[in-house]
Amino acid sequence: MSILGNVQRVLALFADGAVDLSFTEAAAQLDLPKSSASHLLNQMQRYGLLDQHPVTRRYRAGALLGRAAHAAYVSSVLDDECRNVLEQLSSRSGLTAYLSALSGHDTVVLQRLNGSAPVQVLSSPGSRRDATSTAMGRALLSRLNAPELHALYGQDAASALPVASQGAFATLEQLQDCLGEVSEARHAIAIDGPIPGVGAIAAAVRSPLDGELRGLCISFVSSLQPSAAQIERWRALLLFEVGSLGRRIGDPFWKFPSGQ
Repeated sequence: MSILGNVQRVLALFADGAVDLSFTEAAAQLDLPKSSASHLLNQMQRYGLLDQHPVTRRYRAGALLGRAAHAAYVSSVLDDECRNVLEQLSSRSGLTAYLSALSGHDTVVLQRLNGSAPVQVLSSPGSRRDATSTAMGRALLSRLNAPELHALYGQDAASALPVASQGAFATLEQLQDCLGEVSEARHAIAIDGPIPGVGAIAAAVRSPLDGELRGLCISFVSSLQPSAAQIERWRALLLFEVGSLGRRIGDPFWKFPSGQ
């Protein structure tokens, strides 16, 4: 296989959900001789496609990939507004705040701001997750109209969802029921979902001018057992900040403050 083919296979490991990989894990999953895997990973690190932790020596998707992924989404007034809200969410909650978009069946992280809490939930820009299994994805999917949702998952309510989605929902009907609840609440919460020990609260805004869709969320370490009152404060903060953003950009979904 060509060098580019093997580069694509490495990147696919991260696109499919790997957060980081040891040399041994990467070589095994790629089914390459150790010498070939070592040369491949070293070259990818040299050119910015991978980063390697100086202590653990584990590989992560490189910062260059995150910048390239972000460039795939045209910067707009909406993105600028979202970044301002991201700063508020991160600083006021102390948690990691994320800005994401939909890409097919996945969410893609566009930007991450770390909070002040000593333990953070970190996913690199460019990271992808199946949308049905995360709070961010469900918030974004809940803002799609019926034709857009059907274009992704079909129209038969009893039809099975793609394999990657079936950890959360077996059928389109189950997904639609969940998205209806998310739409009514105007936010999604997922705790101990695809990443055990992690929780997230998310909501989405959509530009009335061009339909551009963005999701914002704050993530917390659920294994630290935050109280119900603390989670409620985070939920209220997210609804306030994202709702205010929605009203500023004229998103009719956020015409009235939450609870009215």
